[in-house]
This record gives sequence, structure tokens and C-alpha cells, in this order.
Amino acid sequence: MKPSSPAILFYDGDCGLCNRAVHVLLRQDRGERLYFAPIQGVTAQECLPIALRSTLSTVVYQRPNSDGTVTTWTRSEALLCALIDLQGSLRWPATISRWLPISWRDAVYNWIARNRHHWGKRQVCAVPSPSERMRFLP
Repeated sequence: MKPSSPAILFYDGDCGLCNRAVHVLLRQDRGERLYFAPIQGVTAQECLPIALRSTLSTVVYQRPNSDGTVTTWTRSEALLCALIDLQGSLRWPATISRWLPISWRDAVYNWIARNRHHWGKRQVCAVPSPSERMRFLP
């Protein structure tokens, strides 16, 4: 059962590299804190403004705060904050990476995003387990 306000990572559902990154995050998320939704899907339409949904090369991370508000990050900041929130082994490199200027991080992110379809040719995807499947939102 999905929580009323989960932390959600929105990604390009048609991108092989993006799908592999989601599976890395699933393995890191032993506490099942994070949910995933394609940026082209229904959940994104309900949760994100059109400006964020129209740029498929941008990953978006939304996390509810204790006061009921939602914080939204994009690009490198989204990935790093999600990794830190998961409390997995990659949180330390992510924390250190946040010390770099965001302009540098986003320059690298944008370069990868421009080339993601060349590196991440869509292949047969691994079938998620039933518990993992519950964490994918439409």
C-alpha cells in the first residue's frame, strides 16, 4: 500500500539508462522509502507542473516535509538527495558530491542526459519483485 505522501523519483520511463539507475536505487533502498514514477505517467501529471513534465532529460525528486509541504529537486541535486535519503552505501559519495558547485554537477548531468539514449539502449528489463512492483506508480 502506497503512503499518502511518498518520496517520489520521476524519471524518463523510455530511457534504458534511466531504468537501470532506478534499479540501482531500488537495491540501495532497503527501507523502502522511495517510490518511482515515469515522468510521462499519470502520477507526474498529478504532482508536477508542465514545465517539469515536458523535459524528459530531467530527473525530478519530490519529498514531503514534516510540515506538509513538498520539496522538489531536479537534475544532479535530485539524484544526490534521493541517494542521501535512502541511507544506503552510496549516501556518503552523494554527500561529498553535494560539496561541488551545482553548476559543475549539472554540467556533467546535462552531458550524460544528452547522451543517455546512446549509452542506455533500451533492452529487456528485469522483472521487479512483487514488493518492488508496489513502489512503481503509474
